[in-house]
Amino acid sequence: MKESNEMNDFTEYKQKSEEAKQNINSEIYDKILDSAKFFLKKRQTNFVSDQIVSALENMEEASKISNLNDITDIYLFESEFGLNSRDLTEEFLYITLIMICNHYKDENMNYIEEIILNDNKFRGENALQFYLKIGTSHKERREYVLNFIENNIDKFSEEHKNMVAMFIKTFLKGDRKAKEIFDNLNINNPEIHFRNHNNSAPLSDKPTKTTYTKKNPKWWEIWK
Repeated sequence: MKESNEMNDFTEYKQKSEEAKQNINSEIYDKILDSAKFFLKKRQTNFVSDQIVSALENMEEASKISNLNDITDIYLFESEFGLNSRDLTEEFLYITLIMICNHYKDENMNYIEEIILNDNKFRGENALQFYLKIGTSHKERREYVLNFIENNIDKFSEEHKNMVAMFIKTFLKGDRKAKEIFDNLNINNPEIHFRNHNNSAPLSDKPTKTTYTKKNPKWWEIWK
């Protein structure tokens, strides 16, 4: 019975993934995915070939599309509905964050902010994770990100506040502005909130299956 339920969960999840993929820029998604496959292989085996040229060109092309909000949609799709293995998903998200998001302008940050403020559920949480990671990976965006958080923290759900506290505690202990935000949140042990939140999450949100290797690890555990 349990195996049957897991199969049903996976089938439903796969259908949602196929439906969601219709709403993203599939051509650019496929280019990033091809690059991720190469960089993952290189990371795992030190494999080097002429394919690196194509991989880099794909990422450069993705960074130059006319609407970089498409990249945000692609990132959120992969983190929410992607059907790749965990390792490949992490590589996909990582190279997108590092190699494309440095090209983001204020309007692209605003797009993520709208998702954060208007969706308190899974998509909004993923958008906040993405936003916070941009602030850490690209130092020129850190003050911008912290200003947004400080100015909007009262609008955040408790889950979002816990995520911000965990982010600051893990990555920004030495930043004065970040410390002020953390102190105002008055959440001393945000990891406890995450543990409870994850334990109470329905299995259907992220189905597991023997042949389905994608997991839902805590975001601070998969940071690269």
